[in-house]
Amino acid sequence: MTKERVRFKVLFLDDRSKRIHSAIDKFKGDDLTIVTNVTECLRFLSSDNWDYVFLDHDLGGREFCNIDDPTCGMAIVHYITKTGWPWERPKPTFIIHSSNAFAAHEMRCVLESNAFHVVIKRWTYD
Repeated sequence: MTKERVRFKVLFLDDRSKRIHSAIDKFKGDDLTIVTNVTECLRFLSSDNWDYVFLDHDLGGREFCNIDDPTCGMAIVHYITKTGWPWERPKPTFIIHSSNAFAAHEMRCVLESNAFHVVIKRWTYD
């Protein structure tokens, strides 16, 4: 009798096709939802319970975006922290996988100061 593996619900924000394809491979067997922009991410984030939320900062094919740009991953963090955790759900673990080290650090600091569990882990390809 084989023990069944736990399936995680994963929300993955990124706009780079290489990372998206890598995530599809990495999360085989999990319930993976991929989003490519802030609007989609907020919609899905509010629609379900998530175990893990992976956030990229630089979106739209751009690199090293300003942390105040409303179309970058930090906008998710700003929304959550300004409105509070608006859903009657457990908080997910946030994994910041941005190559933008400054933005990743800022995202982590803001989320942690609002009692979220956060990990910074640059995306690696197998």
